Amino acid sequence: MVFAVVIIGQLLAFVLTLAPLSLDQQRWNDLALISLFIQWNGLLCSSVLCLLRPTLKKYSNQFAAASSYLTLLLVLTLCSELSFYIMEYYQMTEIITAASHWEFLLHNLLIGGIISALALRYFYIQYQWRVKMQAETCTKLQLLQARIRPHFLFNSMNTIASLTRTNPEVAERITEDLAELFRTLFRDDQQMIPWASELQLSERYIDIEKQRLGERLEIIWQIDAIPVDAMVPSLLLQPLLENAIFHGIEPEINGGTIKVIGAMNNNQLTITLQNTNSKNLVHRQGNKMALANIRERLSSHFPGNAAIECREQDDVYYVKLTLPYISQQIDEER
Repeated sequence: MVFAVVIIGQLLAFVLTLAPLSLDQQRWNDLALISLFIQWNGLLCSSVLCLLRPTLKKYSNQFAAASSYLTLLLVLTLCSELSFYIMEYYQMTEIITAASHWEFLLHNLLIGGIISALALRYFYIQYQWRVKMQAETCTKLQLLQARIRPHFLFNSMNTIASLTRTNPEVAERITEDLAELFRTLFRDDQQMIPWASELQLSERYIDIEKQRLGERLEIIWQIDAIPVDAMVPSLLLQPLLENAIFHGIEPEINGGTIKVIGAMNNNQLTITLQNTNSKNLVHRQGNKMALANIRERLSSHFPGNAAIECREQDDVYYVKLTLPYISQQIDEER
């Protein structure tokens, strides 16, 4: 926003410099003085509006817009008065003699009033566009997340159904854990959750699957390098674990191993999940919905700054997630 104000102000300075038909040397020398005056006004007006924002946000858009515009005119008036007295004190006769006190003030107010109105309108339209994009992104993320939750639920219920016949007590405990897990999951309205919460959800899912697969499922966690306050999209890791179990561990008689490795370098998080891949070619074929879903959600949350890569090497399937590190405190401030 500050950068936009500076650019708009400098463009206005060039316009005022180029406006006269005669481009004499003196006019070009005045460019620095004009730029200084405009940038001074622009940054001061921005600072005042920033200070008034907590107060103005309590009122309607119409009242806030009118108040902001009047505030800008008041700041312009004070800056013009101060500038005139500074020029008079330093005896800048070539500027003072060109216009009287009131002409100088009126000239600045007319130009400043027009530019202020256009600038406020521009920033309001930009704000409306940003709100619309955020709403569309939020709706898209909710739809994407809604497609994942049923898979999680159905697989968990199948696990519980199989345990009711073999170990009812464990099935009851797992049902309670699943209920608590979903209560936490649906209570959280945020699209981003701390890594600690995502990890806890994934660990509960693994515990549920271990009740069904037993020693056939082995998981190794190497994630100490990831800060617990790192914000990640919800249901980021669990669908990958579910994919690894369904396509790589479950079809094999002897099961397999899943390894989750986390790293952070230059404020960039890297989460690598690797699992022994099944030799059953038919069972390994899937619709790639989970991977495509996560790819779309990463793109929505971190446009151009996150990626998901998949590859297979020596009967081991690798999924690598890369995303920026955003702490919980910074996310709350946003």
